[in-house]
Amino acid sequence: MTKQQVAVWKEQVENMPWLHAGHRLLLRQVCILGARMETDPEMGVSAMQALGSLLSKLGATPVDETKVHHGNGEDEDPDDKHF
Repeated sequence: MTKQQVAVWKEQVENMPWLHAGHRLLLRQVCILGARMETDPEMGVSAMQALGSLLSKLGATPVDETKVHHGNGEDEDPDDKHF
């Protein structure tokens, strides 16, 4: 991943503490599009819609976050430390 993509990853993990290893592929796509959004002023509407859709699937919008089960930390996944 590029530096910009890693920066987006860290920001998203901080904003969405419920992420776990199962979200890895979706989060990577968010990082690719999020980094592109920062560097490409001509990013198309379809790419922006894809980013919005991915964020929604991850529960990263105010409406979608209400649907996310944040858990109580009992079922810890060892891979979660990477998110």
